[in-house]
Amino acid sequence: MGDTRAMGSTPKFESFGIVGFGHFGRMLAGSLADHGRVLVYDEHPASVVALHDGVESAALVEVAQCDVVVLAVPFSSLEAAIRSVRDHLSSSSVVMDVVSTKQLATDLLQSNLPESVSILATHPLFGPPSMTHVEQGQHLVVTLARGERAEQLVEFLAHEFGLDVFRLDPAKHDESMAYMQALPFFIARALVRLDILGLKDRELLALPSFEKLATIAAIEQHHTQDMFDTSQRSNLYAAQVRKRFLEVLTELDAELDAELEESE
Repeated sequence: MGDTRAMGSTPKFESFGIVGFGHFGRMLAGSLADHGRVLVYDEHPASVVALHDGVESAALVEVAQCDVVVLAVPFSSLEAAIRSVRDHLSSSSVVMDVVSTKQLATDLLQSNLPESVSILATHPLFGPPSMTHVEQGQHLVVTLARGERAEQLVEFLAHEFGLDVFRLDPAKHDESMAYMQALPFFIARALVRLDILGLKDRELLALPSFEKLATIAAIEQHHTQDMFDTSQRSNLYAAQVRKRFLEVLTELDAELDAELEESE
Protein backbone atom coordinates (compact mmCIF):
# COMPACT_ATOMS: atom_id res chain seq x y z
CA MET A 1 0.00 0.00 0.00
CA GLY A 2 1.37 3.45 -0.82
CA ASP A 3 0.81 6.95 -2.10
CA THR A 4 0.56 7.05 -5.89
CA ARG A 5 0.09 10.75 -6.43
CA ALA A 6 1.12 11.59 -9.95
CA MET A 7 4.20 13.42 -11.10
CA GLY A 8 4.63 15.17 -14.42
CA SER A 9 1.96 15.61 -17.08
CA THR A 10 -1.68 14.88 -16.34
CA PRO A 11 -3.65 12.46 -18.56
CA LYS A 12 -6.62 13.86 -20.48
CA PHE A 13 -10.17 13.01 -19.47
CA GLU A 14 -12.74 15.41 -20.88
CA SER A 15 -16.08 13.65 -20.46
CA PHE A 16 -17.48 11.90 -17.41
CA GLY A 17 -20.54 9.65 -17.31
CA ILE A 18 -22.24 8.87 -14.02
CA VAL A 19 -24.74 6.04 -13.62
CA GLY A 20 -26.77 6.70 -10.49
CA PHE A 21 -27.65 10.10 -9.06
CA GLY A 22 -27.88 9.38 -5.36
CA HIS A 23 -25.98 11.26 -2.65
CA PHE A 24 -22.55 10.21 -3.90
CA GLY A 25 -23.39 10.65 -7.59
CA ARG A 26 -24.53 14.22 -6.93
CA MET A 27 -21.37 15.10 -5.04
CA LEU A 28 -19.19 13.54 -7.73
CA ALA A 29 -21.03 15.31 -10.56
CA GLY A 30 -20.41 18.71 -9.04
CA SER A 31 -16.72 17.92 -8.56
CA LEU A 32 -16.12 16.50 -12.03
CA ALA A 33 -17.91 19.38 -13.77
CA ASP A 34 -14.87 21.55 -13.11
CA HIS A 35 -12.85 19.20 -15.33
CA GLY A 36 -15.12 18.46 -18.28
CA ARG A 37 -18.60 17.60 -19.47
CA VAL A 38 -20.66 15.46 -17.09
CA LEU A 39 -23.51 13.29 -18.33
CA VAL A 40 -25.75 11.59 -15.79
CA TYR A 41 -28.12 8.66 -16.14
CA ASP A 42 -30.52 7.60 -13.42
CA GLU A 43 -33.45 5.19 -13.58
CA HIS A 44 -35.51 8.11 -12.25
CA PRO A 45 -34.64 10.86 -14.80
CA ALA A 46 -36.59 13.52 -12.91
CA SER A 47 -34.11 13.22 -10.03
CA VAL A 48 -31.25 14.45 -12.22
CA VAL A 49 -30.85 18.18 -11.73
CA ALA A 50 -28.14 20.50 -13.04
CA LEU A 51 -26.11 21.07 -9.89
CA HIS A 52 -23.39 22.79 -11.88
CA ASP A 53 -22.81 24.11 -15.40
CA GLY A 54 -21.81 21.14 -17.51
CA VAL A 55 -23.92 18.57 -15.63
CA GLU A 56 -26.80 17.24 -17.67
CA SER A 57 -29.15 14.29 -17.88
CA ALA A 58 -28.46 11.91 -20.77
CA ALA A 59 -29.41 8.55 -22.19
CA LEU A 60 -27.50 5.54 -20.92
CA VAL A 61 -25.83 5.02 -24.32
CA GLU A 62 -24.36 8.53 -24.22
CA VAL A 63 -23.21 8.16 -20.63
CA ALA A 64 -21.46 4.87 -21.47
CA GLN A 65 -19.42 6.49 -24.24
CA CYS A 66 -17.75 9.04 -21.96
CA ASP A 67 -14.03 8.89 -21.22
CA VAL A 68 -14.80 7.88 -17.64
CA VAL A 69 -17.93 5.91 -16.71
CA VAL A 70 -18.60 5.94 -12.96
CA LEU A 71 -21.04 3.39 -11.59
CA ALA A 72 -22.29 5.29 -8.52
CA VAL A 73 -24.73 2.59 -7.41
CA PRO A 74 -24.98 0.32 -4.35
CA PHE A 75 -23.66 -3.22 -4.56
CA SER A 76 -27.16 -4.64 -5.09
CA SER A 77 -27.40 -2.69 -8.38
CA LEU A 78 -23.79 -3.04 -9.52
CA GLU A 79 -24.03 -6.08 -11.77
CA ALA A 80 -27.07 -4.69 -13.59
CA ALA A 81 -25.28 -1.35 -14.05
CA ILE A 82 -22.19 -3.06 -15.48
CA ARG A 83 -24.25 -5.04 -17.96
CA SER A 84 -26.24 -1.97 -18.96
CA VAL A 85 -23.13 -0.08 -20.11
CA ARG A 86 -20.78 -2.79 -21.37
CA ASP A 87 -22.08 -2.94 -24.95
CA HIS A 88 -21.95 0.84 -25.38
CA LEU A 89 -18.48 1.69 -24.07
CA SER A 90 -15.97 3.45 -26.30
CA SER A 91 -12.53 1.92 -26.83
CA SER A 92 -10.98 4.53 -24.51
CA SER A 93 -13.57 4.38 -21.72
CA VAL A 94 -12.59 3.53 -18.15
CA VAL A 95 -15.30 1.93 -16.00
CA MET A 96 -14.97 2.93 -12.34
CA ASP A 97 -17.05 1.76 -9.39
CA VAL A 98 -17.31 3.34 -5.94
CA VAL A 99 -18.83 0.48 -3.91
CA SER A 100 -17.56 0.50 -0.33
CA THR A 101 -16.97 -3.26 -0.23
CA LYS A 102 -14.49 -4.49 -2.80
CA GLN A 103 -13.99 -8.25 -3.05
CA LEU A 104 -17.30 -9.12 -4.70
CA ALA A 105 -17.52 -5.78 -6.54
CA THR A 106 -14.06 -6.22 -8.07
CA ASP A 107 -14.97 -9.75 -9.15
CA LEU A 108 -18.18 -8.48 -10.79
CA LEU A 109 -16.29 -5.85 -12.79
CA GLN A 110 -13.73 -8.36 -14.03
CA SER A 111 -16.19 -11.12 -14.85
CA ASN A 112 -18.76 -8.92 -16.63
CA LEU A 113 -16.49 -6.67 -18.68
CA PRO A 114 -14.29 -7.85 -21.59
CA GLU A 115 -10.51 -7.86 -21.14
CA SER A 116 -10.30 -4.95 -23.56
CA VAL A 117 -12.18 -2.66 -21.15
CA SER A 118 -10.16 -0.63 -18.66
CA ILE A 119 -11.41 -1.02 -15.07
CA LEU A 120 -10.81 1.00 -11.91
CA ALA A 121 -12.28 -0.58 -8.76
CA THR A 122 -12.29 1.97 -5.94
CA HIS A 123 -13.56 2.81 -2.48
CA PRO A 124 -13.56 6.56 -1.80
CA LEU A 125 -13.07 6.97 1.96
CA PHE A 126 -15.20 10.11 1.90
CA GLY A 127 -18.66 11.16 0.85
CA PRO A 128 -22.07 12.61 1.79
CA PRO A 129 -24.22 13.54 3.61
CA SER A 130 -22.36 16.78 4.36
CA MET A 131 -19.86 16.85 1.47
CA THR A 132 -20.58 18.75 -1.73
CA HIS A 133 -17.18 18.43 -3.45
CA VAL A 134 -14.16 16.15 -3.43
CA GLU A 135 -11.48 17.73 -1.24
CA GLN A 136 -7.70 17.60 -1.40
CA GLY A 137 -5.96 15.05 0.81
CA GLN A 138 -8.85 12.62 1.02
CA HIS A 139 -8.13 8.92 0.62
CA LEU A 140 -9.10 6.74 -2.33
CA VAL A 141 -8.53 2.99 -2.12
CA VAL A 142 -7.90 1.19 -5.42
CA THR A 143 -8.31 -2.59 -5.47
CA LEU A 144 -7.93 -3.02 -9.24
CA ALA A 145 -6.55 -0.83 -12.05
CA ARG A 146 -6.80 -2.87 -15.23
CA GLY A 147 -5.44 -1.28 -18.39
CA GLU A 148 -3.32 1.75 -19.25
CA ARG A 149 -6.30 4.12 -19.21
CA ALA A 150 -7.21 2.96 -15.71
CA GLU A 151 -3.71 3.80 -14.50
CA GLN A 152 -4.00 7.18 -16.22
CA LEU A 153 -7.27 7.80 -14.36
CA VAL A 154 -5.52 7.06 -11.06
CA GLU A 155 -2.95 9.73 -11.97
CA PHE A 156 -5.70 12.16 -12.97
CA LEU A 157 -7.58 11.75 -9.68
CA ALA A 158 -4.41 12.16 -7.66
CA HIS A 159 -3.13 15.18 -9.59
CA GLU A 160 -6.34 17.10 -10.33
CA PHE A 161 -8.18 16.44 -7.06
CA GLY A 162 -5.22 16.03 -4.73
CA LEU A 163 -6.43 12.63 -3.58
CA ASP A 164 -4.10 10.26 -1.76
CA VAL A 165 -4.47 6.98 -3.62
CA PHE A 166 -3.68 3.69 -1.91
CA ARG A 167 -3.53 0.21 -3.48
CA LEU A 168 -4.97 -2.67 -1.49
CA ASP A 169 -5.97 -6.26 -2.12
CA PRO A 170 -9.81 -6.42 -2.22
CA ALA A 171 -10.07 -9.25 0.32
CA LYS A 172 -7.75 -7.47 2.77
CA HIS A 173 -9.77 -4.29 2.27
CA ASP A 174 -13.02 -6.04 3.15
CA GLU A 175 -11.52 -7.84 6.13
CA SER A 176 -10.56 -4.47 7.63
CA MET A 177 -13.84 -2.83 6.58
CA ALA A 178 -15.78 -5.49 8.47
CA TYR A 179 -14.47 -3.78 11.62
CA MET A 180 -14.21 -0.21 10.34
CA GLN A 181 -17.52 0.02 8.46
CA ALA A 182 -19.82 -2.98 8.93
CA LEU A 183 -19.48 -3.16 12.72
CA PRO A 184 -19.95 0.60 13.36
CA PHE A 185 -22.99 0.62 11.05
CA PHE A 186 -24.40 -2.39 12.93
CA ILE A 187 -23.87 -0.77 16.34
CA ALA A 188 -25.26 2.55 15.11
CA ARG A 189 -28.45 0.94 13.86
CA ALA A 190 -28.91 -0.73 17.24
CA LEU A 191 -28.46 2.64 18.96
CA VAL A 192 -31.12 4.17 16.71
CA ARG A 193 -33.53 1.37 17.60
CA LEU A 194 -32.81 2.03 21.29
CA ASP A 195 -33.86 5.64 20.58
CA ILE A 196 -30.91 7.08 22.49
CA LEU A 197 -31.39 10.36 20.62
CA GLY A 198 -34.79 10.82 22.22
CA LEU A 199 -33.88 10.05 25.81
CA LYS A 200 -35.56 12.16 28.46
CA ASP A 201 -33.30 14.71 30.21
CA ARG A 202 -30.55 14.18 27.64
CA GLU A 203 -29.57 17.85 27.57
CA LEU A 204 -29.23 17.90 31.33
CA LEU A 205 -27.48 14.60 31.99
CA ALA A 206 -25.53 13.62 28.86
CA LEU A 207 -21.86 12.80 29.41
CA PRO A 208 -19.20 13.28 26.68
CA SER A 209 -19.01 9.50 26.16
CA PHE A 210 -22.77 9.36 25.62
CA GLU A 211 -22.65 12.22 23.12
CA LYS A 212 -20.10 10.28 21.07
CA LEU A 213 -22.59 7.41 20.87
CA ALA A 214 -25.34 9.87 20.00
CA THR A 215 -23.22 11.23 17.15
CA ILE A 216 -22.86 7.72 15.73
CA ALA A 217 -26.62 7.21 15.95
CA ALA A 218 -27.29 10.57 14.32
CA ILE A 219 -25.02 9.72 11.39
CA GLU A 220 -26.80 6.39 10.96
CA GLN A 221 -30.07 8.21 10.40
CA HIS A 222 -28.58 9.60 7.17
CA HIS A 223 -27.56 6.18 5.87
CA THR A 224 -29.85 4.63 3.29
CA GLN A 225 -30.95 1.02 3.49
CA ASP A 226 -28.76 0.34 0.44
CA MET A 227 -25.70 1.69 2.27
CA PHE A 228 -26.42 -0.47 5.29
CA ASP A 229 -27.08 -3.57 3.18
CA THR A 230 -23.89 -3.03 1.17
CA SER A 231 -21.81 -2.87 4.35
CA GLN A 232 -23.41 -6.00 5.85
CA ARG A 233 -24.39 -8.28 2.96
CA SER A 234 -21.66 -7.74 0.36
CA ASN A 235 -18.75 -7.98 2.80
CA LEU A 236 -17.84 -11.63 3.23
CA TYR A 237 -16.28 -10.92 6.65
CA ALA A 238 -19.08 -8.84 8.17
CA ALA A 239 -21.16 -11.73 9.55
CA GLN A 240 -18.29 -13.28 11.49
CA VAL A 241 -17.33 -9.90 12.97
CA ARG A 242 -20.94 -9.26 14.05
CA LYS A 243 -21.05 -12.74 15.57
CA ARG A 244 -17.81 -12.17 17.48
CA PHE A 245 -19.08 -8.80 18.73
CA LEU A 246 -22.29 -10.38 20.04
CA GLU A 247 -20.25 -13.16 21.70
CA VAL A 248 -18.14 -10.55 23.49
CA LEU A 249 -21.28 -8.74 24.68
CA THR A 250 -22.67 -12.01 25.99
CA GLU A 251 -19.38 -12.75 27.78
CA LEU A 252 -19.36 -9.31 29.40
CA ASP A 253 -22.97 -9.67 30.49
CA ALA A 254 -22.26 -13.10 32.01
CA GLU A 255 -19.25 -11.72 33.88
CA LEU A 256 -21.38 -8.94 35.37
CA ASP A 257 -24.07 -11.41 36.40
CA ALA A 258 -21.46 -13.64 38.04
CA GLU A 259 -19.96 -10.72 39.97
CA LEU A 260 -23.43 -9.68 41.12
CA GLU A 261 -24.19 -13.16 42.40
CA GLU A 262 -20.89 -13.27 44.28
CA SER A 263 -21.62 -9.96 45.99
CA GLU A 264 -25.02 -11.07 47.28
